[in-house]
Amino acid sequence: MEIKKEEDLQQFKGKLKDAMVFVQGEQEVQTSFEPDAKRYTDEELKKLEMIPEPGGRSPFANRMEEFMARNRLRQSISTFLSDEGASVTVEPSQGRYGTVFVQSGGSYRKGSPNQIPQVVIAVEHYNRIVRILKQNIPVKLEMEYQANFVESDSLGYNVIAEIPGTDKKLKDEIVMLGGHFDTWHAGTGATDNSAGCAIAMEAVRILKAIGIQPRRTIRVAMWDAEEVGLIGSREYVKNHFYDREKKEKKPEYDKLSAYFNYDNGTGKIRGVYAQGNEAVVPIFEQWLKPFHNLGATTVTIRNTGGTDHQSFDGAGLPGFQFIQDEIHYDTRTHHSNMDVYDLAMRGDLMQSAVIMASFVYNAAMRDEKLPRKYFDPNEERQRRTRF
Repeated sequence: MEIKKEEDLQQFKGKLKDAMVFVQGEQEVQTSFEPDAKRYTDEELKKLEMIPEPGGRSPFANRMEEFMARNRLRQSISTFLSDEGASVTVEPSQGRYGTVFVQSGGSYRKGSPNQIPQVVIAVEHYNRIVRILKQNIPVKLEMEYQANFVESDSLGYNVIAEIPGTDKKLKDEIVMLGGHFDTWHAGTGATDNSAGCAIAMEAVRILKAIGIQPRRTIRVAMWDAEEVGLIGSREYVKNHFYDREKKEKKPEYDKLSAYFNYDNGTGKIRGVYAQGNEAVVPIFEQWLKPFHNLGATTVTIRNTGGTDHQSFDGAGLPGFQFIQDEIHYDTRTHHSNMDVYDLAMRGDLMQSAVIMASFVYNAAMRDEKLPRKYFDPNEERQRRTRF
């Protein structure tokens, strides 16, 4: 099948009972002369520092719209195939050279209907089968798939730990750091986002090793269910800081100084996104100065999305994500069979852990909490990110 729009499905009505359905035609595989792994250039970092054009549309918003449109079509195809009694779908990976990127898999919502099995194979192998089929030559495929939905416990779980504050006036205030520990199938989730959890744990280990007595409480969080809509961090913010539905502040809302997140692969930290919070820019610039020789130089006023700091930022809390070198995140490891330990870069992770520890230390020890952006839940311009 080559489905560009819902109407294209009708030509297959009544023809797919018990079929193994190849959901696309032959895919073009282009040879690239660009390296798989990349670091930010000085020019790219300088451009990132520039204030975005006023009123300009966020590239992230464009990507989200495209994603939602693709997802709606995918859901229509899935429903059609299930109704027609197809046995399994076979999809080409978007990767090359045997890298298999896997997306979707059905709704995470309780009570949603189970979809028919979906199999993703390397695009080069997929194309060969399609070409043979187009020559009307029979192809025999044999598959064995073993999967089950665990229904005995439908909850997700965050993992939380603390170093208690010691200052009589500030010990009830909180500095948080973390990443998400849920991962995607096909690989082991080494860079998305076991790396972020490792960074957070190593940063806390460093602080413990130097015998820190933090003025504020340091709280490390490993989030669950990030991959299905930031659910772990969103629910934590809802329960501990701010309920956006009820527009209700929780007791710890005014006590949080900042949350620092790490979730863009194995690449070292090159700076930090200020999320439109102009007041923190000079503070972060000062904090980064000791690490200029390690390549961490950039503070940008810009926003970034797609990970757990958004749960805090969306509630008017200081939540930040670091700028990281992409390395081979998009080309090899993001939601792929190559997201494995061997592609985690030890030196980059060590650099990141030191900078994370330093940011958390500075936030825990300064006289004042980090400044916040203006936040009024009653104003329509407060954008709510939906997944």
